[in-house]
Amino acid sequence: MNSYLKSSYVAACVATALSGMSFGAAAEQQEGASQAMETIEVRGIRRSLTEALNTKRFANSVVDSISAEDIGKFPDKNIGDAMQRIPGVTVVRTFGEVSGVTVRGTAPEHSMVLLNGQNVASVGWFDLGGMNRSFNFEMLASEQISGMDVYKSVESDINEGAMGGTVNLKTRKPLEMDSGTVFASVENAYHSNAEDWSPAYSGLASWKNDQENFGILVAYSNEESKVYRETLSTFGPPGASELEDSAGILRKTSCCASSIIFDEDRERSSSQISVQYAPSDALTLSLDYNLFELQNDHVNSAMFAIMSSGTLQSDTVSVNEQGIVTGATVRASGPGGAPLFNNSVLRTPDMQSDVLNFTANYQADAWSADFVLGQSTAEGRIGQTSTWWGDITERANSGFSYNVDGPLELQPVNSDYLSSHDNLELFHEYTYINYERDNEIDYIQADFTFELDSPVITSIQTGIKFQEQVFSYQENNQDLSVDAIREGGERLTLGDFNGGFVSGLHSAEGRAGSLSSFPIATRGLWDYARNNAPGTVTVKDAFSIEEDIAAAYVKANFSGEGFRGNLGLRVVETDILSKGEINGVKGEVDKTYTNYLPSLNLAIDLTEDMIFRFAAGSTVSRPDYDDMKVADIISQSFKTANVGSPDLDPYKSDQYDMGVEWYFNPSSVLGATLFVKNISDYIEQTTAAEFYPGCGEGCLVTRSRNVGTADVRGIELQYQHAFENGFGVQANYTYTDSSRTDSTGKETPIEEVSKNSYNLSGYYENDLFSVRLAYNYRDNWVRQLNGSGLDSSNDAYDQVDASVVWHVTDNIDVSLEAVNLLNEALVLRQPTAGNIVHAVDEFGTRYFVGASIRF
Repeated sequence: MNSYLKSSYVAACVATALSGMSFGAAAEQQEGASQAMETIEVRGIRRSLTEALNTKRFANSVVDSISAEDIGKFPDKNIGDAMQRIPGVTVVRTFGEVSGVTVRGTAPEHSMVLLNGQNVASVGWFDLGGMNRSFNFEMLASEQISGMDVYKSVESDINEGAMGGTVNLKTRKPLEMDSGTVFASVENAYHSNAEDWSPAYSGLASWKNDQENFGILVAYSNEESKVYRETLSTFGPPGASELEDSAGILRKTSCCASSIIFDEDRERSSSQISVQYAPSDALTLSLDYNLFELQNDHVNSAMFAIMSSGTLQSDTVSVNEQGIVTGATVRASGPGGAPLFNNSVLRTPDMQSDVLNFTANYQADAWSADFVLGQSTAEGRIGQTSTWWGDITERANSGFSYNVDGPLELQPVNSDYLSSHDNLELFHEYTYINYERDNEIDYIQADFTFELDSPVITSIQTGIKFQEQVFSYQENNQDLSVDAIREGGERLTLGDFNGGFVSGLHSAEGRAGSLSSFPIATRGLWDYARNNAPGTVTVKDAFSIEEDIAAAYVKANFSGEGFRGNLGLRVVETDILSKGEINGVKGEVDKTYTNYLPSLNLAIDLTEDMIFRFAAGSTVSRPDYDDMKVADIISQSFKTANVGSPDLDPYKSDQYDMGVEWYFNPSSVLGATLFVKNISDYIEQTTAAEFYPGCGEGCLVTRSRNVGTADVRGIELQYQHAFENGFGVQANYTYTDSSRTDSTGKETPIEEVSKNSYNLSGYYENDLFSVRLAYNYRDNWVRQLNGSGLDSSNDAYDQVDASVVWHVTDNIDVSLEAVNLLNEALVLRQPTAGNIVHAVDEFGTRYFVGASIRF
């Protein structure tokens, strides 16, 4: 961004703000508005749903909303959990808690999360999860969020970047609350699989002076929790490996199988400080700071079974119609590693994201101006060790049998082998890695609204925004040498890091024959690696991506007898500088593109209570950081190269909405919406023969390219009703027909998208109790896992959540909540390989007991 342009813009903002201090609306108008905002802070599920419904009803665009009924009373434990109750939204539960959302047939990275209208920097923590633009909802505690709006249609004044939906999270402001408001809560959570309790607490205090022109709000929440995921899994596409059995017959098998326990101690905290000052009736100045921190140290303990490290016993082999081995016993043969061994991976992620915003809002008689200057940063520091432990002297002890036909089973040939940690010796690797991920976003923005004395065009909005964002990544390796450890006379066994035993795993699917008990390591693996790491640090895969984004928009709001809406255009120029290393030589690539994004939103009152909506618009979604990096991996002997693609264009989407909503009373709605997205420049990984430096002519180059298209069509149905006897119901159903066409013309499903999904929740409330039972369902969906192939498909998944709140007094509540009440498991299959089970993830049920006070 040009520094002169920045300084000139800031000067213009300050001058405009100062010049407006002597003008403004009447003090009575501000006082009335303040009183109105304070009045809506009323308890109750019905009140919360009614507020959200009013936002939807009176919006000009296609918007769904969620409102917290009171401080600390967000309707779900997690922001993502609440979003799944919005039509067209399904959620991603990689580790039990919602980490991402899929909106209207698009992947999580194609939606965008804003906080009070601004981007939030974010970094992921999972080394195998890739680096994309999806915001991790695990970072956010729900206590400090007053509500959210999900924009499904395009509006020119909202940040570009989302093909699915734009989620705007809203926090509370001190001048909008009663002075002296204080809230505090305590909670204890129980995880059924871990059999462990975890505490949480939160607090908020808000004050404003008697003149109600200066206020301060402070809030903090801290939550400790246990994430305990039990997994049975196979690795690699079934049939990709070919092995001879003991009779010399060539067999197609998976690479390996495993029984895994992911044991995480998570601590999440959120801090907020908001200061508001209104020096005049016309001008309000605000300074807001939010800090989100997440630490989730964990040990991923797995008993791995490697088919190629032994021999398939021919008399035990069973195959399916595709000729793929679905069950066999594997016994050790020849030198090498153990066929059944323990792989312990310890990670120590420490992440934080923060947002600092200064805003100035000026309101004149016929125009208004809003100025924002802010910064959001995110930092991730992830330490990791990985160790392999097995019996490499008496290898026959470490044989195993497995079955992937139906419920996945894995068990040792000799169960005594796993009775002692001392039987498992370090034999393959001891990694010591520190991953560094950083993301910084700086922005400056000005928005103006001009009220018009016109029979149709009621106002004109226009604005500009400049945004700089940088994402950088670096992997620092100080791996320990297993050979050096042995040469030094040290024989490490798992007994040196004895973490006891796990037992009773995998109960949800009833696999009694599975490997449900085995020895595990302690977190002392990390201390040993750190204390014995070599001094030399090897840096791998380091890159950075800088983006300068300049946007300008104009938007006309119109209304007349029985209709309203807006027409707008947003113009965005994106300049990208990608830096990295290619074939050992540092390099950089610059790319610039401009997008013109028109939008139309129209609402027509068919009757006093029935609204017809139509929306059309164009938007973009920028490529993932993984795709854009300057990096390559070349194999001259195999004539192959894997190459980053910094010259990628963004996804482009033309999308349309048409729907009808019937508000048959203030708390009720019946609606249906059709939606269509036509996506071009779809990014896919392709392999083609070409000349590539360092590899030569005819090199098979794999890179991401803009060569695909995608089409999404669907319908959303929504019903909400509050009965007069305290009961109420909320239901929605979404049908999504989505597919993408690759460079060969082949149609494949879009990842993470279910064709059918629905939610049903019922509630009852009176002066003493609020009770809610919620059911969520989605049918099967394609899911990408490392080494699984694109044809992996999750089984249908459903979940039941429940909550009971006892209003002890007007100021005190006691609550009991349950998440995943029936302990449902995620099941992943390989349809093209005879529906072989690829993975089963079981998360357990979480219970929460809490109390809160407000005055």
